[in-house]
Amino acid sequence: MKVLLATFNARYTHSSLALAYLQEACRDYRWELIKREFTINDNLPSVLAEIYRIRPRVLCFSSYIWNIRQIVELCNDYKQLDANCIIVLGGPEVSFDSKQFLSDHPAIDIIVRGEGEITLKELLLHIYEGSSYTEVKGISFRFQEQLLINDAAPLIHDLILLPKAYTSDMSFYQNKLVYYESSRGCPFNCSYCMSSTLKGVRYLPLDRVKEDLSFLIRQGVKKIKFVDRTFNSNEKRALQIMQFVLDEIGEERNTSFHFEICADLFSEDAMAFIEQVPAGVFDFEIGVQSTCPLALQAVNRNNNWEGLAANIRKIKASGNIHLHLDLIAGLPFEDYGRFGKSFNQVFELQADVIQLGFLKLLKGSRIYQEKDQYGYKFQQLAPYQVLANDFMDYQDLCILQDIEELVEQYYNSGIFTYSIGYLVNKIYQGNAFQAMEDYSLYLRPKGWYDRPQARDALYACLARFIEEKHPACYDLANEWLKYDYLLNNRVYKVPDSLPRYRPEQAQQKINSLLGDKEFVKKHLPEMYGKSLRELKKYVYLEYLNLNQSSSQAKGTYHPVLFLYGPGKQKAYKSIMIQD
Repeated sequence: MKVLLATFNARYTHSSLALAYLQEACRDYRWELIKREFTINDNLPSVLAEIYRIRPRVLCFSSYIWNIRQIVELCNDYKQLDANCIIVLGGPEVSFDSKQFLSDHPAIDIIVRGEGEITLKELLLHIYEGSSYTEVKGISFRFQEQLLINDAAPLIHDLILLPKAYTSDMSFYQNKLVYYESSRGCPFNCSYCMSSTLKGVRYLPLDRVKEDLSFLIRQGVKKIKFVDRTFNSNEKRALQIMQFVLDEIGEERNTSFHFEICADLFSEDAMAFIEQVPAGVFDFEIGVQSTCPLALQAVNRNNNWEGLAANIRKIKASGNIHLHLDLIAGLPFEDYGRFGKSFNQVFELQADVIQLGFLKLLKGSRIYQEKDQYGYKFQQLAPYQVLANDFMDYQDLCILQDIEELVEQYYNSGIFTYSIGYLVNKIYQGNAFQAMEDYSLYLRPKGWYDRPQARDALYACLARFIEEKHPACYDLANEWLKYDYLLNNRVYKVPDSLPRYRPEQAQQKINSLLGDKEFVKKHLPEMYGKSLRELKKYVYLEYLNLNQSSSQAKGTYHPVLFLYGPGKQKAYKSIMIQD
């Protein structure tokens, strides 16, 4: 009996922790277990053909809001090709209201509800033996003309019963993000989250966590993303895990780690620990969601904004943690203007990434049950994203979606740091939301959002916006755009859309600087001893009219050297030469 475990990941670099668990949990000599991971961008006819070549007796899919459309379409097609194949779906997208899902999708035979490691193994045994499914807890299925809903399976309270998700063969995970969980559940009860439907947190024994992580680090995994809902809900345990992985990676630091944390829970001892973490090892994702007290209260989320912001500032000041802050648009009681305030307060913290997300009304969540109370309109198919509510209309959310695209392109990309800093802090006096709104409204009628934008075009568009809407600020803005461009693009040429000053003596100047051994020894010690010809491969000189420390124009142009490492597109250093 062939059993195919499959899913569609959101990206090629992602991997499925669910399938990794199920593959290990369901191993048995009585059947052949095959795992396939596709992406939502894969060609569905090609995926269909690959599954057909396998000819599974049982086809199992792990289902989420990002892949359910592809899964349903594929199952509908495959059932026509092999009516005897038993199609099983599991995952959060199908666990709630499974009877209705089976009624709507006749190609699906069985749904596994909730945690599947034990349930799926038991189901496969019954399929293999040809026995009735009626005693298998945690499934919904078709029986003759009926849809039967078996009793729920109990949670796996002792997580040591879970198999190791990752074993000796890690070849599939080369160059992929590896997901890991040291706990299940969440101590909080946010109404928009499916974790709120299950109470409490269950922890994998610490010795097992250390054993698993040590194995992954030794295997050379580049990035491990913890999927624990609130990693630091037990601070002592969290710090023990963090210290362990720091000890394991040693000085080489070839593995980095991503944690979802609640920053206002950190004690002074935890903050002191975080300050001494080596740079580039830890990523913290922090769900701010909103700074509006009424909105947070409505979704049963009790952030301490002052404590949260204070700790984020301390972490940011340490300069060693990659910070990712989340916002959710569409919460109750937060209208467009109040969301702008939340955006500004989060923007002011200057995280590395700001994720502007939109509320999803997940079936089974409390906010879904309260949809009429707040006047929610939302997509009727996955991902069930909010379209409007009593506090924001559709037009508001359309503008926010445009702003989200700008945040992704201009802020999260990290290639406009100084230009956006000048735009927000100098032109808009710190009002980042107004800056993004004005820019989005400027771009929308020009069709900017209707086609992909090349990187050079991003610089040109921002330059034109400032030139047309804030002409008094254009000259200095142009200098910062050129500075950003050369920091992040090793092309040795500024785009024609950014006017530049290039005096006749520029070539003579760079030859003079790089030919001066004392200058090279002082400013470029890592390149000392290289010939002038070699140095020119890694150095570019541009004349700029700016003061890097204060963002104020000096009135004169100064040569600025940009230094690039071998094979690197970003400059690792810039030096302003004071004549």
